Amino acid sequence: MKKMLAFALTVAMLLCATAAVAEEVDTYTSASATKTLLTGDALTEAVALLSENDSDLATLAQTKEEGYVAPTAAMAQIMSVNPDGSVGLSTISEWRYDVSEEGADQVTVELTYGQNALNLSEEGARGTLLVRLDGVSYLVHLDVVSSDEQVYTDEAYEAGEFDAHYSGAANQLSSYTIVSDVLSIETTTMLMF
Repeated sequence: MKKMLAFALTVAMLLCATAAVAEEVDTYTSASATKTLLTGDALTEAVALLSENDSDLATLAQTKEEGYVAPTAAMAQIMSVNPDGSVGLSTISEWRYDVSEEGADQVTVELTYGQNALNLSEEGARGTLLVRLDGVSYLVHLDVVSSDEQVYTDEAYEAGEFDAHYSGAANQLSSYTIVSDVLSIETTTMLMF
C-alpha cells in the first residue's frame, strides 16, 4: 500500500511539474477553430472597413450644428469581465476606430455608467469590441490606455455636452470616454448574440 501511495504521489508531482513548464498558448485563436487571427492584407482590409463604419462620437450639440451629417455607423457590442467573473456586454453606437501610422491603432468608445463602463474605466483593463459588417463578425481585442468620466450635471446635459446617444439623463448617470490600443483583430463565423 505504501509503495502504491508513493508511486501515485510521484506521478502527481511529475504531472504538476510538467504542467508548470507547459508553454503559454495564444489566448485568441487557439481556443476555437471558428476564429481566424487577421494578419497581412486581411488585417489591412478589416481595419479599413472598421474605420469606414464607425461613429464620429459627436455630442448632441455638435449634431445640431448647421450642415452636420451623421455617419452611417454600425452598431457594436463591447465585452469585458465583471468582478464576479461573468461577461459584461453592452450594445453601443458610439465607437470610433483610429488608424495609427505609428504605434497601435486605437478604439474609442462612449459608455454610460454601468458595470461594463466600470470594468473598462481603468488603464490596463481588457475588452473586446464585436462588430458585424458585410456578413463578417470582427472581434477587436483591446487594452485600455485612458478613461475620462463626464459626471452628469443638468447644465452639461442641457448644453448638449454628452454624446448624441447618451441614455443616462433620467438617472443622472456619468458617461465614460474610453480609449484602448488594439491588440489584435479576429474574424469569426459564429456569434451567439
